[in-house]
Amino acid sequence: MRYIDTHAHYNDKVYKDNLDEILAIIKDANVDKIINVGYSIEGSRECIELAKKYDYIFSTIGIHPESIEEDVDKLEELYNINKGEKIVAVGEIGLDYAYVKDNKEKQINLFKKQIKLAEKLKLPIIIHSRDAALDTYNIIKENVNIGTKLLFHCFAPTDDLVRLVLERKYFVAFGGNITYPRNISFKKYIEMIPIEQMVMETDSPYLSPIPFRGKINNSSNLNIICKKLAEYKNINEEELSKILYNNSIKLFDLK
Repeated sequence: MRYIDTHAHYNDKVYKDNLDEILAIIKDANVDKIINVGYSIEGSRECIELAKKYDYIFSTIGIHPESIEEDVDKLEELYNINKGEKIVAVGEIGLDYAYVKDNKEKQINLFKKQIKLAEKLKLPIIIHSRDAALDTYNIIKENVNIGTKLLFHCFAPTDDLVRLVLERKYFVAFGGNITYPRNISFKKYIEMIPIEQMVMETDSPYLSPIPFRGKINNSSNLNIICKKLAEYKNINEEELSKILYNNSIKLFDLK
């Protein structure tokens, strides 16, 4: 079986002293490709540098809602300076009301600007949405053109978002949190969403699956996520891994 991690952060400081060692473990676990995801101007720049260094790592550019004051124009400058090389999406972008709720208007404006940038650059969009499902739904519904590729990262399903996924054939990424007992509610939504619209992610170094919860995550744990998804979809694990692999290639137009 081969895997693609559609969302990781190997520029995180926790990997500073042992990145090559971790990446060797990941390669031995049949992970062929990694999408290293931007969350700020500097983070996006670091992602691009990693993609230049490792042929199996690709980058995205994006400003997370926690970096609310950053300038979207600088993202476009990054893209142009690097001629778009190995930059495969705009993300992670979206809304996060979990800890700060008094800047919703700023978050929404930043979100909309980055949607426009993604469509200008003809790149897929990677969505971050936490405790903001209704606003996320409305903004996507009203601002994302039909036909634009879109991926829900760390998908937290609601009836509205699942309906939007089904209507517009968006992709959803499932990670280690589907192995947590409190997230058994994922099951009914996973059963509803076609396999052809699913991919896998780790969000490394976060969201380690059981039995590694609480430890630093890495992409070698994709096999655990694949096994859980296969259980939910009642499909052979090897067959599922092939479909998810091809879905990731299609979504990000990976070479």
